[in-house]
Amino acid sequence: MDEMTFAVTTVVAALLSEASQDAYARARDILRRLIRREGRSDATALLERLDQHRAMVVQRSALDRGEAARSAAAEWAPTLKQLVRADPGAYAELRALVGTDRLDSVTYQHNHGSGTFINGNVEGGLTINHGTAHGRDI
Repeated sequence: MDEMTFAVTTVVAALLSEASQDAYARARDILRRLIRREGRSDATALLERLDQHRAMVVQRSALDRGEAARSAAAEWAPTLKQLVRADPGAYAELRALVGTDRLDSVTYQHNHGSGTFINGNVEGGLTINHGTAHGRDI
């Protein structure tokens, strides 16, 4: 696998599996722009296939998601490679989305105390005392 194929495969795999919905939508817009600029008659079909791949990958379990994303990205590599050669700036935009955006997830979280823990935040179980500073000299 040449360096460019590896790079575009990595970017597509990350966008399909790790990007938030907002970042995925931005990446899809970049790809739509590239596809239309190339004048491809199959633009709608390509974007629908991209959406299908995204849905398939996101629905997988966390353990299977990476492999599914790599498989889908391997299918996309030739197309994306052709598109980004025509516009290296668009490829830089895609890489920037991958570098700054990830799906929110919490793994291996150990919680102590009362309340409900959601994505690292404690929801409920919080006591706030108003009006006095106990144990302090005022």
